[in-house]
Amino acid sequence: MPIVTNGSTRIYWRGDGDPSKPALVLGNSLGCDFSMWDPMLNTLMNDFYVVRYDMRGHGGSDAPEGNYTLNQLADDAQAVIAAARLTSYDFWGISMGGMVAMELAARRAPGLRRIVLSNTAAEFDPGIWDTRITAIKQGGMPAIVDGVIGRFFTPDFVAENSIALRRVRNTVLSHAPHGYAGCCAAIRDMDLYPRLALIQVPALVVVGDFDMSTPLARGQKIVDHIKGAKLITVPAAHIPTTEIPEKYLQAVLPFLKP
Repeated sequence: MPIVTNGSTRIYWRGDGDPSKPALVLGNSLGCDFSMWDPMLNTLMNDFYVVRYDMRGHGGSDAPEGNYTLNQLADDAQAVIAAARLTSYDFWGISMGGMVAMELAARRAPGLRRIVLSNTAAEFDPGIWDTRITAIKQGGMPAIVDGVIGRFFTPDFVAENSIALRRVRNTVLSHAPHGYAGCCAAIRDMDLYPRLALIQVPALVVVGDFDMSTPLARGQKIVDHIKGAKLITVPAAHIPTTEIPEKYLQAVLPFLKP
């Protein structure tokens, strides 16, 4: 199992496809692990060497105690990129993954070509995250899973209760509560707006038409702060990889394959 260490934290990652093809790094959302990209992986491997990893607090990566920071999450990503020996790559992040992508681009990380900022935001009202952290501390992941799933997907998709949805639900429930809460703290404490003007790589912002967590106004505000950024919408809520994988690919791939 490929593991890279950032400080004392082990981060689980893997590469799929032909390493001679252009590299594409995928960053997962809060509450999901890198399996969220599974519905699109075969298509992506036609054109890319795909590198995925679990953010700290998620999946096969360590979940240290305490609050995390966005800088730590970005450092984890750079450790994975170095371990995969990528000298040139695109970064596609959903939700928390998009926040990491913005930070990497603001750092002007070596080798970063393009970023996809999907279903994401540059800042939040801290009270939202304090409330969620309190709920987790009191009741663990079962205390928040229904609310999370309700924001991840449209009501019709939730009502279908498909195998794909149940897989995501099980993933949410599998996380160590303190690891998930640590990432909540990183999102609570970030404010990326002052850094977005530093971004010089091409950026695509993707907004779900039914996304309650990161609606169009949030996506547009990111576009307004990044020179040359473009915005598109897709017919989904917060996690389009699960709900509309084919339509999502059709929307994003023209940006990555100009």
